[in-house]
Amino acid sequence: MKEYKKFSIKNFEFEVFLGSISISITIILVIINVFFRYFLGVQFSWIEEVSVGCFIWTVYLGATAGYRKKGLIGVDALTKILPLLGRKILRIITDILLLILSTTMFYLSCRYTFGSDKITSALEISYVYINSSLVFSFGLMTVYSIYFLIDDIIHFNRLEEEKESVVI
Repeated sequence: MKEYKKFSIKNFEFEVFLGSISISITIILVIINVFFRYFLGVQFSWIEEVSVGCFIWTVYLGATAGYRKKGLIGVDALTKILPLLGRKILRIITDILLLILSTTMFYLSCRYTFGSDKITSALEISYVYINSSLVFSFGLMTVYSIYFLIDDIIHFNRLEEEKESVVI
């Protein structure tokens, strides 16, 4: 029998939870819009804006959840030829590079999001609500990058043969 994890804050992945809500809203709104358009001859332009906004949130929340689990694509050709000490050092270097990248993307997404005064055409709401998915996701990726770096430095001597590839 399959065992289920008990619910706890430690096991709760809020990116996945929010992304699931967001994609559910997208699917429901698209189905409603298709039904109304083809069967009743009525089209709601606001549904398209909301569904696209929710889909954008889903994409970035999914990327954040993948990053949190270190499940994003990596290149491990270099790590396979390095000895264990070299892999450990490369892992720290990779953590530092990913921290720099995520911090830079967080900064740029803040400038982009909060510096824009564009509004949507149907609902006439600010794009800040849609583009803040960038700020939220890259902010979380920055926090996770800090955690990964600190964790790898603290456990440097205990890192065993890596079962997962290092993201480069």
